[in-house]
Amino acid sequence: MPNTSQSTYEVEQGQSLWKDAFRRLKKNKLALFGACFLIFLTGISLITPLIAPYEYDAPDYALGAAGPSAEHWFGTDLIGRDLFTRILYGGRISLMVGFVATAVSLLVGVLYGATAGFLGGRIDSVMMRIVDIMYALPFTIFVIILMVFFGRNIILLFLAIGAVEWLTMARIVRSQILSLKEKEFVEAAISMGLSRFQILTRHLIPNTLGPIIVYTTLTIPNVMLLEAFLSFLGLGVQPPMSSWGLLIHDGADSMLESPWLLIYPSIALSLTLFSLNFLGDGLRDALDPRVAKD
Repeated sequence: MPNTSQSTYEVEQGQSLWKDAFRRLKKNKLALFGACFLIFLTGISLITPLIAPYEYDAPDYALGAAGPSAEHWFGTDLIGRDLFTRILYGGRISLMVGFVATAVSLLVGVLYGATAGFLGGRIDSVMMRIVDIMYALPFTIFVIILMVFFGRNIILLFLAIGAVEWLTMARIVRSQILSLKEKEFVEAAISMGLSRFQILTRHLIPNTLGPIIVYTTLTIPNVMLLEAFLSFLGLGVQPPMSSWGLLIHDGADSMLESPWLLIYPSIALSLTLFSLNFLGDGLRDALDPRVAKD
């Protein structure tokens, strides 16, 4: 006789949170565009020394500022350097600042916020008051003080930006830990004899990855804007190195005579920031449990 129980009832296969989130993310066209553009831009940045048509610091004083042409697609700057080449190299610096400074803020913010939320009580209050005090410090003054004492270099730029951006990450992680540490799985881990460190690293922090990933994708454009702002003020990347912020600063000084010096770096920075924000919004919607049933 046929097994009617197997033919009548079928076991429905469940999907994990990440698979379900990826399925929803694929439906978001803007988020996919942002992800593809960022992958393309990162790949181009990695192979820039191989594909750049000119040296980024090789001036041609006789040529000077010339508009776009077959030899120089985006034109040249005031001392004859190829703008397309400088945008490619500037993209490497801007992306590196964005990713490295975000990684610093991610590491510090997650550990600090998770520790404060998990320990709670007076320790939590003291740790978060420190965050409030640092929030009140003017960022630009903080960077200027660092530049005065330690000199101008790109490593200091990473640390300066990362030292500010971790504050919001710490608050987000702390709020997540405060709500998660009262859950049943934490009580089960305590009953099994796990240490506080094991509970924090194996159970609590992994369950906050959704908000962390979303905020990380939104932090990168903010960091890149901060770098552009500092370079615009002359506090960021120093010549002959270039970043998109420094190129925009140089282009703004001569925008009436040579508008291409401002237009092309601005387009590159704007497309990157839009792509990061599209991806961040898409990840936020994909990982939102309120739309899990959609």
